[in-house]
Amino acid sequence: MAVVYTRTLLSADLATLVTTSDYTTNIQIVANNAVRQVLSDVDLRSSKRKTALTPNLFSDVYDYAAPASLKGNKIIDIQAQVDRSKLNDWRLTTDAEFDTNKAENTIAIVDYDMVKKLRISLDGGDDYITVDGITKVSDWTLFGDGTNLTTDTDNFVYNSSSVNWDITDAGGTTAGIYNDSLDAFDVSTYKTTGSAFVWAYISSTTNLTNFILRVGSSSSAYYYITVTTTNESLAFQNGWNLLRFDFANKATTGTPDDDDCTYVALYMTKDEAKVSETDYRFNNLIIGNGSHYNVVYYSRYLWQSNAAVYLENSTATTDYLNCETDEYTLFLLKTAELTERDAHNAEQADKLEAKYLKKLAEYKMTYPSEALLATQTYWEPTY
Repeated sequence: MAVVYTRTLLSADLATLVTTSDYTTNIQIVANNAVRQVLSDVDLRSSKRKTALTPNLFSDVYDYAAPASLKGNKIIDIQAQVDRSKLNDWRLTTDAEFDTNKAENTIAIVDYDMVKKLRISLDGGDDYITVDGITKVSDWTLFGDGTNLTTDTDNFVYNSSSVNWDITDAGGTTAGIYNDSLDAFDVSTYKTTGSAFVWAYISSTTNLTNFILRVGSSSSAYYYITVTTTNESLAFQNGWNLLRFDFANKATTGTPDDDDCTYVALYMTKDEAKVSETDYRFNNLIIGNGSHYNVVYYSRYLWQSNAAVYLENSTATTDYLNCETDEYTLFLLKTAELTERDAHNAEQADKLEAKYLKKLAEYKMTYPSEALLATQTYWEPTY
């Protein structure tokens, strides 16, 4: 049976390395600090994780939720679940270069307001349909408290325009647009696991509850899906937001004719106090299944609870380190070093640090990091 390296065991092993008699006083704080220090020094093989990319990868969708435990920008791979091409190698770059070029097979890690997301560009050949570009007011009609429908050629995401609308002073609880005479499209292959994406421009998030998408064969026969966050699972923000409606979460009104859909409604649910606002927009509605990919990365969560829940910091003596024996030695030596420093025993701490650095160098030599190295293109030839 494999050894379970609990915090209790770490404390017991610590007694053989330190000279201070009260080493258990701050053991939780010191042990957590030691684990974080080791993680900042090396990418441990036991910290590798794999999780399904959410949502599926789409060639025209670039922003995805990053794994909650992602360590910095330590991405190892974006891995096709089936039929991986030999040419599917990735390059990690800066957000600025990604945003400028969106070159195929590039990744960027973006941190804004302490929220991390992945940006991924791949010509995945995924199966999707463009329901409507939502670029002109033809056939689109106002929904709820929507008013003043116009074509906006100044502010858009795709093509050359978006559909702009305002909110009246009526004090209702919905506002948006709908179209009941679209060119017929088929949702048969998407209605179970597919997703719909649309860009929504929000002038103000105040008193905004959610967005709802209706898709069906008429205004009395449709599927409807409600979202309260963006595609990246972030709160709505002023400006352009990419909304994702997963058909797995759909409800149904009437009996839609799946292969003859001509009806779409896009609207917000709002408080009655949300009135007399201008310049809301929608742009480019697509529906598809995408391609199934995994994210392989280094995690910053090394502890686990008794219930096998990954933790960034230990809170109980029964928590255990998710590590191999040689990795445990690194944690033990670093914890011993920090314990001696906590007790102001600098000489002993320096000796333990030297042992730690030797073991660290050996580990890095044997198990070099697999994380992608961030690169940036400073010059591109023109032809």
